[in-house]
Amino acid sequence: MTTRPITLRDEHEILIQQALKSGRFFSESEVVAAALSEFQVHEEIRRARFAELKTKIQVGIEQLDRGETVEFDLDKFLAARHAEHASR
Repeated sequence: MTTRPITLRDEHEILIQQALKSGRFFSESEVVAAALSEFQVHEEIRRARFAELKTKIQVGIEQLDRGETVEFDLDKFLAARHAEHASR
């Protein structure tokens, strides 16, 4: 285990104290460890989504290279989206 001094913003210190008062955690280290675990999950999801986006972009580039394109009218697209939104 590593001991590391850190500086927290006031709002983060308040969150830690609230977590301790809730009884869910017994120490500041437990609160920080839980937060870091959530951060790790968040980062894994972000990396997976980014990899998926890169794959989709590559597929699109390959389709363009093969000449697989369609006409796209931004004004018509936006008008359709506005109409769809207005009908809700």
